[in-house]
Amino acid sequence: MNKFYLFVAVAGTTVFVIQFIMTLAGLHGEGDIGDFDVEAHDVTDIQGVNFFSLKSIVSFVTFFGWGGVFWGHLGWGGFSIAFVCGLIMMTLTTLVLSLLLKMQQSGNLKDEDFIGRKGKVYLSIPAERAPGGKVTVYFPGCTRQVAARSDEAIDANEEVVILEALGGGEFSVKKQ
Repeated sequence: MNKFYLFVAVAGTTVFVIQFIMTLAGLHGEGDIGDFDVEAHDVTDIQGVNFFSLKSIVSFVTFFGWGGVFWGHLGWGGFSIAFVCGLIMMTLTTLVLSLLLKMQQSGNLKDEDFIGRKGKVYLSIPAERAPGGKVTVYFPGCTRQVAARSDEAIDANEEVVILEALGGGEFSVKKQ
């Protein structure tokens, strides 16, 4: 039985190492075998985390095998310990993958996200919606600078509110 555990442990470790190297190289592809590809998911897919993904199954096999190598001599008790080792690692792998997905974000902002936001004039905005003004817009955890136009002249360092998107990355603003 010890040879069986050793075979499972070495086979699982080999696949685990290959997966790890491929992930570091960015070669973790999508497939019909249930591979859990972090780059293929969106933040809204977190609830769809798959407990039986390829990575979690490989971690189960690896740690089941090594648990069997160390405790397999205990008979059914050793088998139980090996099985629990595999389950624990499978659960930890799924947890880590789900936490990594939660950290994923695109960082892209749509024009609609700017409407109603407050900002500070960076470059003075000329009157009559003439081009040339810039505004620093505040978001939670970041700021963005955008081109701004206004019906009235607004000096630098004045507080403004974004009214509407004009297209091409330009926004209409008014004094706050």
